Amino acid sequence: MAKKVPFHRYLREARLARGMSVSEVAERVGVTSPCVYFWEMGRTRPRDANLVALCKTLKLPIRATRDMAEA
Repeated sequence: MAKKVPFHRYLREARLARGMSVSEVAERVGVTSPCVYFWEMGRTRPRDANLVALCKTLKLPIRATRDMAEA
């Protein structure tokens, strides 16, 4: 059985797969770089509006990503 990837690692891997820096993602989502860093380190989770913008920026499925964030 495959091990479930933690939400914060999923975000980081998605960003790296797109070849984007933390500051690029932050600028597109409309938050600060430390905010994105904290999401990727698992210290905080994005609010709903930020999660939608993050999914659009990283081309992630919104519903599946939202479900993963809530788990």
